[in-house]
Amino acid sequence: MKSVRKKELRTIRVQKNALGTNEEIALKNKTIFGKAFVVNLLSSPGSGKTSLLEAVIPVLKDAGLKMAVIEGDVDTDLDKKRIDALGVPAYQIVTNGTCHLDARMVNNSLGRLDIKNADVIFIENVGNLVCPTSFNLGEDIKAVVLSVTEGDDKPLKYPAAFYKSRVLIINKTDLLPFLKADLERIIKNALSVNKDLKIFETSCYGIPKDSPAGSACDKGMLGFAGFIKESVRSKTARLQGAFLNKGLGI
Repeated sequence: MKSVRKKELRTIRVQKNALGTNEEIALKNKTIFGKAFVVNLLSSPGSGKTSLLEAVIPVLKDAGLKMAVIEGDVDTDLDKKRIDALGVPAYQIVTNGTCHLDARMVNNSLGRLDIKNADVIFIENVGNLVCPTSFNLGEDIKAVVLSVTEGDDKPLKYPAAFYKSRVLIINKTDLLPFLKADLERIIKNALSVNKDLKIFETSCYGIPKDSPAGSACDKGMLGFAGFIKESVRSKTARLQGAFLNKGLGI
């Protein structure tokens, strides 16, 4: 019994040390990110994180924002190739089977990615609603993407991904007519885990050119883009204020 107890204590100590080291590197990453607003995208596999980026990046580019993307995948660079087609700097992290990105992986990528002029950096984490929630990457916020095809109980089954996120993107809403998924129940369950979540309902195909102004698709994708733009402005103002206060000795 004592041997089992000692093994449990050693396991807990190793886990604490690993997470502590991760936090130290995450703080370094935050400094390197500088003025860029950094979004850590979490989701199950296939929820549409890359499709979301393909839809929102052109909207943000039209608004004059510069972006960079860090892609996490267990074995391929297929998503990076899709981002490359958008003309945005991107770097692929292949985890070789690891189910999440950690701060060290991201730190190693930053010397290989041009971020000095970036206003926004998206980190597309490995598709997994469990492991990525434990690892701070130095981001400003986590945003969880939930496809309506996954059912309405995901916020209750994987609460950490939702209570640690500031944004919930309910994706693939164009498929709702063909599913039994209950959008109101998804929202209710998510808010029961995190009442402060900002929620955007989006289509996995982004904004169709022929969609009517004010359609749900427009509102969701443009709402998320608007949130990003406002977050960039807020971070810039906050950093400028801190710089001025430091200069004045406040």
